[in-house]
Amino acid sequence: MQNFEETPAHTIQSVVKAAKVMEALADAGKPLSLSQIAEAVSMGLPTAYRFLRTLAFLEWVERDPELKLYRIAPRVVRFAHSFFDMSDLWSFAHQHLILARREYNETFNLAILDGTDILYLDRVKTKKILDINLEIGSKLPAFCTSMGRVLLASQPRAKARRLLERSARTAFTRHTITDTTGLMTILDAVRTQGYAVNHGEMAPELLSVAAPVSNHDGQVVAAVNMAVNADHYDQPAVETTLIPAVISVAAGISKALGYHQQPQGG
Repeated sequence: MQNFEETPAHTIQSVVKAAKVMEALADAGKPLSLSQIAEAVSMGLPTAYRFLRTLAFLEWVERDPELKLYRIAPRVVRFAHSFFDMSDLWSFAHQHLILARREYNETFNLAILDGTDILYLDRVKTKKILDINLEIGSKLPAFCTSMGRVLLASQPRAKARRLLERSARTAFTRHTITDTTGLMTILDAVRTQGYAVNHGEMAPELLSVAAPVSNHDGQVVAAVNMAVNADHYDQPAVETTLIPAVISVAAGISKALGYHQQPQGG
């Protein structure tokens, strides 16, 4: 969840608190009770209840009368659709991901950096996708994902270190690298080679390769990855097939956004 502890002057605190309630529900990914929401946003029960009643009146939150649980209401989806309608990034990237899925018969994803996490903007899946429950709007820790490492590597080195130090850095598998020094070494390599490979750090069977997407100013605005079953590709195939494929897809999206890579040499 975004840190609201330090808010600028002229900020309406009630709006900030309402946003915290909405983010708590969104981050949970499941319905929550009043007490769970109050604890998540550090509010007393009466205050949390008043915010939830207001949000329910606006049809942004729904309450299950039998289970007495709250969840994000369908009306909020309208805001997501508005974002995608206005987003050149999504509209240009989506077709490239569809074509890549057809060519390689693997799952392709698009994500941006959101604090210490990555936020999925698009996900074009195959029927053989691994049993990982991810959809548009899902978040994962940046430190242990291929797209996250690409996006962290695009930041100034000092900022990347600060983001890593702020991350929980929970080990998801025995292969997950969690120490800051080791992660900084990985980010340095990603920055140099222009792509990231993640093998078994989020899930033992998952192999993913990611590359950066740049806009017309040359700024990295997103990352795209290809997620596959690790048992289906050996190391030579990763180097000869997966890495070139993802770099090509990312380059195609970047070109659509107006990015023109400068030729090397004089």
